[in-house]
Amino acid sequence: MYAEKRSCLIGLLLLQMICICLLQGCSDKDANAETVEQPVGTVSDNSEVSADETAAEGTVNEIDTDPTMMNVETEEAVSYSSIPAMTDDSEEEVKAVIDEQDKVLRTEDGRIIVDLIMFMGQSNMSGTGGNAKYAPKVPEGHGYEFRVISDPTRLYPIEEPFGLYENVPGAIEDMPIAKNGSLVSAFANKYYELTGVPVVAVSASSGGRDTDFWMSKKVVDDFSERQKRAQVWLESNDYYIRKQYVIWLQGESDAEDGLTTEQYNQNMDNIIRPLFIGGVQKVFMITPGRTITGKYFYDSIVYAQINMCRDSGYYALATTVLNSVSTEYMVDEFHYNQSVLNVTGSEAAESAAYYTLNRKEKCLYNYRDENVYIPDGFEYTEDEMKVTPVDHNSNGDFVRYENG
Repeated sequence: MYAEKRSCLIGLLLLQMICICLLQGCSDKDANAETVEQPVGTVSDNSEVSADETAAEGTVNEIDTDPTMMNVETEEAVSYSSIPAMTDDSEEEVKAVIDEQDKVLRTEDGRIIVDLIMFMGQSNMSGTGGNAKYAPKVPEGHGYEFRVISDPTRLYPIEEPFGLYENVPGAIEDMPIAKNGSLVSAFANKYYELTGVPVVAVSASSGGRDTDFWMSKKVVDDFSERQKRAQVWLESNDYYIRKQYVIWLQGESDAEDGLTTEQYNQNMDNIIRPLFIGGVQKVFMITPGRTITGKYFYDSIVYAQINMCRDSGYYALATTVLNSVSTEYMVDEFHYNQSVLNVTGSEAAESAAYYTLNRKEKCLYNYRDENVYIPDGFEYTEDEMKVTPVDHNSNGDFVRYENG
């Protein structure tokens, strides 16, 4: 009898030990499985690239310009309302120090502070109607071009025509004749004047292209790779990327196609999604203006973009100044001359700089409707909302060149 009781007792003890082990194992699995998910599209100002990631990318000298070799997948159609909006509240505060020797703004650990900006769109962004001779010069240290495609080994001073050789066959490309002088130089000068931080500009424009083109896999792979290559090179060469923006001037072809507002909105969301995943914090939109024969020809896209900027935290209105241009400052049915591009670049830079310095979008004069555009979701003083229109046609800002 004693032996039977002892056997039962041993059996119960073994059973209890097994249960304890099973419970402990479940607890450890749950603990190991606990992860913190990073919302899609939320990044800090300092988008660090690990040594492993850099090694996986290879050196910038080995960039493959064949877009079919790029590995960013095209996303499914998605509305921007379904993407978590980025906020500046989570951004890392970086103490800037002026280097007394070279007067360059650096982080405390010595990295040069820059803002990475992609210039995207179609022919008016490329500068088809421009003229490099009449573009402003960018002083040394005020702005750089990173030539992802033609020479991704160093930074170049910004010069016009900007992005002349940044072409990927079958993706983002222009004939050299389509790039004559852009708005980028004027943008870089004004942005540096207002922020004290140089722009590192990346060219990503292609003339005559609608949003269907920009959504195609080869093109998405191309502009995503340009963004990533610029980040990797800068961070590998002791630069600190403080801000990442896109300046967008496009929509003329979609207006010609008769694209609806709803479809344009959805297409734009699909285009910008991989850029935000990659670290972009805001897309500043320059609305298209007019054709020589049609003052309101692009209205469907103009209003689509204005409403997108008002409704979504992903977009901000850069300027509507092209809606004010007199036809005498256009070089053909669709394109603006260099003086118009200079003003447009400067005004877009003011909007981007204001957002950088104040963490809110700028109140602007809406030249299309001749009223003040006040962005939703921000608080403004009366002075901030007092916006006076500028008549660039009559005050000498727009110039008619006799020799092109």
